[in-house]
Amino acid sequence: MIKKLQQILVGSLHRQMVAGMTITVILMMGLFIWNTTQHQQTIKIQQYKEQAIALADTLSSSSAILISSRDFDGLQEIVSALSHYPDLKHAIVIGLQGQVLAHTDPSQVGAHIKTLPNDIETQHVKYSKNNIEFAKAIILVERKVGWVIIDLNKKTYLEEIMQIKIYSFFYVLAAILFGVLITTLASRYLTRRLHIIQKVADKVQTGSTHLRVNMQGDDEAASLAKHFDKMLDSLALREAQLASFYSLDLVGLTVTSADKGWVSINSCLCTMLEYTEEQLKALTWVDLTHPDDLAADVEQFTKLLANEIDGYSLEKRFISRTGKVISTMLVVRCVRKTNGNVDYVMAMVQDISKQKEDAIQIERLAYFDPLTKLPNRRLLDDRLKQALILSQRSNHYGALLFLDLDNFKTLNDTLGHDIGDMLLQQVANRLITIMRKGDTISRFGGDEFVILLENLHINAVIAATEVKAIAANILNSINQSYNIAGHSYSTSTSIGAALFLGHKTTSDELLKQADISMYQAKKSGRNAFCFFDPQMESILINKVELERDLLFALEHNQFQLYYQVQVDSSNTPIGVEALIRWINPKRGIVSPLDFIPLAEDTGIILNIGQWVLESACIQLKAWQENNSTAGLSLSINVSARQFHQADFVEIIKNNIDKYSINPSLLKIELTESILLNNIETIIHKMNTLATMGIQFSLDDFGTGYSSLQYLKTLPLHQLKIDQSFVRDLGVDKNDKTIVKTIISMAHSLGLNVIAEGVETLPQQQYLVSQGCTHFQGYLFSRPVPITQFDILFTQATKY
Repeated sequence: MIKKLQQILVGSLHRQMVAGMTITVILMMGLFIWNTTQHQQTIKIQQYKEQAIALADTLSSSSAILISSRDFDGLQEIVSALSHYPDLKHAIVIGLQGQVLAHTDPSQVGAHIKTLPNDIETQHVKYSKNNIEFAKAIILVERKVGWVIIDLNKKTYLEEIMQIKIYSFFYVLAAILFGVLITTLASRYLTRRLHIIQKVADKVQTGSTHLRVNMQGDDEAASLAKHFDKMLDSLALREAQLASFYSLDLVGLTVTSADKGWVSINSCLCTMLEYTEEQLKALTWVDLTHPDDLAADVEQFTKLLANEIDGYSLEKRFISRTGKVISTMLVVRCVRKTNGNVDYVMAMVQDISKQKEDAIQIERLAYFDPLTKLPNRRLLDDRLKQALILSQRSNHYGALLFLDLDNFKTLNDTLGHDIGDMLLQQVANRLITIMRKGDTISRFGGDEFVILLENLHINAVIAATEVKAIAANILNSINQSYNIAGHSYSTSTSIGAALFLGHKTTSDELLKQADISMYQAKKSGRNAFCFFDPQMESILINKVELERDLLFALEHNQFQLYYQVQVDSSNTPIGVEALIRWINPKRGIVSPLDFIPLAEDTGIILNIGQWVLESACIQLKAWQENNSTAGLSLSINVSARQFHQADFVEIIKNNIDKYSINPSLLKIELTESILLNNIETIIHKMNTLATMGIQFSLDDFGTGYSSLQYLKTLPLHQLKIDQSFVRDLGVDKNDKTIVKTIISMAHSLGLNVIAEGVETLPQQQYLVSQGCTHFQGYLFSRPVPITQFDILFTQATKY
């Protein structure tokens, strides 16, 4: 019953209006009837009361004298006369002792009434269900002589009230029916337009989103309809925008249920996971989550269901249908019901695999060498600092090995950077193969590698022994031949080492120490290993200062050419060798043996070589203009690095043309080391220069190891016997044999021979006996500046 009443009261607006109006009419009419009935009752009771009082007053007044005269018959006549009074039930006159003196029912005369109204002074009204009883005292000369009781019957009154109620009920019923009718008609009129809006809303809800109300008018219903149409237009626009966004292949979008099932999935997510939408709906997102990422996702989703959070974001990996692992950024938000429970969950899934790969690539570029894939300088610095901390805690030694490939620059310059890069890659692979697990192998730059050794022995001597054994293994591995592009190559390395324990030495100082010891290993003959010695640091400092002074010397013309005469067997001057000297204000005369190797390593040799060439050409020009010196040839030393310049031939030609010298008087002295690599290019350059008239002398012949096979193809004019063989000719039979062999081989090849370092007459005599006819050395003249040379040359035509 209550539910039906609720359905009526909370039903449609039409029902609510009818029910409301009906209830209102019933209440109003009921109140009206109740009020009318109560009013009529009040009036009737008052009328009955007044009637009873009037009868009592009349009877009391007429009874007083009759009672006092004891005329009871007269009294009875008066009372009997009242019996015809409407609604009178009975009238009684009672004496003071309760005796009925007169009664409308004569048979009651003489009876006694036990309960007298003694408590009433004058009058009293008593109401009962069917009667109204009025009692009044009979007063005679201010003395009570009896009582008059009037009892009126309310039957007529009650019948009138009942009649009123019956009439009122029909009035109410008619009013209700009329009210319901009027309300129904009015509500139908009023809700008809609202019903139109409702019908459109129902159809829109079922999918007919294109429908609109389009209601005309200016009333509230029309205004509501217009706003409703605008709302539908706005929703349609938003739905179209959402559908457009949902269909984009930019990001995966999905709606899932509280039980982790897929409800709706866009095409981007389907493509990403390699499933159709139907296939995905048969699964849950748990089925496709990487096992290592599932716990974190489930934990957050559980908090979402528990109403602890409304959303979350995290990185997680999905596994596609083909097993591909996809890194994604997952953003989850939920929509809740009114009771707080999750209705559905929306998720955005963005594929960040490319970003992750880019991040890894960025990290690789930041911390790893792209050529060898080894840790770079930055990562080494991080690991070295960490190693210092661990060494401090464990009290175990560590070490830093600094490797530099020997002669790599020459190989790189002659064979090309591609060959050099492949060599570096093979060296890196060998280091990875032979080093201990946990050691850090890094490419420090160029052909330099730095190896960090950790967890060595707690005893310094034993730790150093471990380092030495590791270094020996490295040297042996690097020395093995390499197959690069189908050709076999050999190289070696120099290794410097620095031990460390805790924070006694900083990372920068360790690197510096290892670098210094590496240079010491190179200085000791390359392909060697050397521990750090504090004296090395001062040597390196001197080297840095020397390099700085070399650059200053170039800028401020501190270099000077010294000239040493070359003579024939009769001691007649036939030529001169130009030897560079460095006149430093602080150092004095610096020997080429001290600064030429540094100039080679730093590349300054190219600038120095250019200066020597120009100075030599200027001097040749001056000699050509003097008849006594016009036939002198001038030899200059050219380094391998200078000769391998791509434009070396052009440089020589330009200087010859610039100073207008006889090219046949310019002799270029080359060492055997220049013939180690790229021999075809060397031969081509030499032939080009030879066609111009330039002569070539092979300096320090006999000290090398690879030039003999090329002697017949090189456009050489002269072989120069190294002074190391000439110095001990009188005491060393082997030197004699070597010198004899060199002279014989040169003659067989049609080459001139000159011996340098000739200091004694017996040395010259032996050389002459073997067929050597050109000499150079202290026996004839020391290298001297041009001013002294000119003086010596003009003073004697023979030496």
